Amino acid sequence: MDRIDQQSVSPLVNSRSWIRDGAASPFAFIEMTNGLAEFRGSRDFFAGTHHTDPADRRPRGLFAHWHWDGSTLIAETDPLRGFTLFVYAESGRLGMSPSILQLIAQGANAATDDMALAVFHRIGFFLECDTPFRFIRALPPGGRLCWCNGELRISGGVPVPQYSKLTRAQAVKAFIEVPRAAITRCLQACTAPIALPLSGGRDSRHILMEMVHQGRPPEACVTFHHGGNDFNGEIQTARALAKRAGVNHLILGHPRFRLRDSLRALLLTQLCADEHGQMLPLHDFLAGQHLAAFDGIGGDILTNPDGMAARFMQLARLGDYRSMAVELAAGHARVISRPRHSGGAGTLYSPTLETDAIDRITDTLRQHANAPDPYQSFWFWNRTRREIAFVSTALMGSAEQVFCPYLDPEMVELGLSLPWEITSDRMLHDEALQRAFPDYIDIPFAGGYSDRVGKSIRLPRASGLADNCR
Repeated sequence: MDRIDQQSVSPLVNSRSWIRDGAASPFAFIEMTNGLAEFRGSRDFFAGTHHTDPADRRPRGLFAHWHWDGSTLIAETDPLRGFTLFVYAESGRLGMSPSILQLIAQGANAATDDMALAVFHRIGFFLECDTPFRFIRALPPGGRLCWCNGELRISGGVPVPQYSKLTRAQAVKAFIEVPRAAITRCLQACTAPIALPLSGGRDSRHILMEMVHQGRPPEACVTFHHGGNDFNGEIQTARALAKRAGVNHLILGHPRFRLRDSLRALLLTQLCADEHGQMLPLHDFLAGQHLAAFDGIGGDILTNPDGMAARFMQLARLGDYRSMAVELAAGHARVISRPRHSGGAGTLYSPTLETDAIDRITDTLRQHANAPDPYQSFWFWNRTRREIAFVSTALMGSAEQVFCPYLDPEMVELGLSLPWEITSDRMLHDEALQRAFPDYIDIPFAGGYSDRVGKSIRLPRASGLADNCR
């Protein structure tokens, strides 16, 4: 895609990437010495994408900011706390940065949090505000920090959604109208050409079709692919959608060093996620270009429960949150286990903390007992917020602007408020798409195509194996 000159900045949006700063990532550090506060770092900070609707000034987007006036430090994040702002607090010292690595470089205590890591080993993400380090925490949802004269106050927390009284037909209609309004607000605020990551699933498909419906399709759809010259189902779906929409479709498919991308992902996600290495082609594509990206984060868990949801709802209704915790850990272990080793990372790295880790997961699950769907609420406020959000704020952080329409306040409220009976058949989002965009009904999701991955993938796999050995 050709680079396009800077356009005028809309008063509806404020956007800044911090991930491009690399080793110069912004930070604020305060130390009390003889009753006086010594400050170093950035007095003012903003990063992420913050946009507003003139008719509704509630903050939207994933962002964080702080200000130091010489005596008081105030910091806030977006209401969902999708933007991760890390806070170090210990013995009269306070540090803050979007980079956990920068905090450690500035002198934060790097003692590990063994319990947080034990949970991470078993489910692959950190709970609530935990990090790998005992004295470094993330701000909570809607987090606000105030430090003044050595006193630290942090507020925020997970809101409890109300049960929706919508009927199934009304819910289908809402899943057309609410995303439509959210995408309208994003497009109004977007000041750059749009590169839309497009997969074979529902969420990015919905965004693409709605953009076309509103008369502002993206400049290009982008799909990454590691299967050589033979297209898998994901690529075939994305290509068919882009062709039908009349949008240029770019495939990021050149060979990559997987080990290098995995290590880069660990650094970009501040050691707080065990995935996203596959997203590095997109990160590199967006870097240095004047492009906006739209991310479908949250759409899956808000609109379409996964295959474990029915079982977990049954356990939640019995109040058996411990069995939910055990099954969550077992499910993750099956994903990452290999021949001659079962049980996942926990059996290797924290075998003595099995009971304590399950207790910690159980307690966090129980906090969502009053939600219409406790498993959905737990998943959204923990995995989506603490792991998947790094795609928007870090992996796509190389973009000029990043918009997340499914994290619009009305969309989150709608998705988390629906009773299980409305969503249990896992067809709610499908019905909304079929009703709103009948011209695309014949294009199946990725599962409806046969993967055509054959001999051409052998060379990339061999290259990846050689890279791992290296």
